[in-house]
Amino acid sequence: MSLVTVEKKGGATHIVLSNPPLNILTCAAMRELAETLRTLRPTDRVAILRGGGKHFCAGADIGEHFPEKGPALLEQLQSLLAALEDSPVPVIAAVRGACLGAGLELAAGCDLMVVAEESKLGVPEISLGVFPPAAVVDLPAKVGPVRAAELLYTGRTLTGKEAVAWGLANEAVPDAQVDEHAAALAAKISAHSGAALAACRLALRESSAALTRRAAIAAACRVYNHRTIPSHDGTEGLKAFLEKRKAVWADK
Repeated sequence: MSLVTVEKKGGATHIVLSNPPLNILTCAAMRELAETLRTLRPTDRVAILRGGGKHFCAGADIGEHFPEKGPALLEQLQSLLAALEDSPVPVIAAVRGACLGAGLELAAGCDLMVVAEESKLGVPEISLGVFPPAAVVDLPAKVGPVRAAELLYTGRTLTGKEAVAWGLANEAVPDAQVDEHAAALAAKISAHSGAALAACRLALRESSAALTRRAAIAAACRVYNHRTIPSHDGTEGLKAFLEKRKAVWADK
């Protein structure tokens, strides 16, 4: 069964991640989403990315973080974010409910973000004894290094309103209006030349050190692979989450 659906509507390409109830990013989901993003063309002008149901995405599959699957998961995450970065059209994230961990990394990789006022956005990985490798690169650029450090080191979540105030999102609206506002934003963009939009996006990404960003995410993933995945705490935090108990860290 497909985990991603695509619909052309109102001058925009709507891409929907459908892995209910939380739209968890398994390797299979990331692979399919990356393949879908790679089908976009300048003539599409703009895309809207959202989660099916109540949530955008609550993160990557915890069961695929363990040593036997972790490297493949990180490789697929990098492939997904590279496909998003290489999109020839602007991508709007339409966020409701949970937008956590790899879900936030995915949303932050989009060009624009419309969020529900009471949505929850954050990177809680530190509470599991791991860290979010793409977020350590993207969050400082989005919200500044000091606020990024707070999110990364504490696992704090932001509401949609806070995400706008912090510069992480463009607009916060009532939950029921997220799709409407994302579509209105897409309509403003799609009125312009597809070729001009593609060129503008490429120039914006390259002037924002997009190529350096890809290398930086790869470097962060290497740290995750060699230091976090094999560590006691990296495995203990994930096991504790799955077993619904408090983690016992190695230095406690």
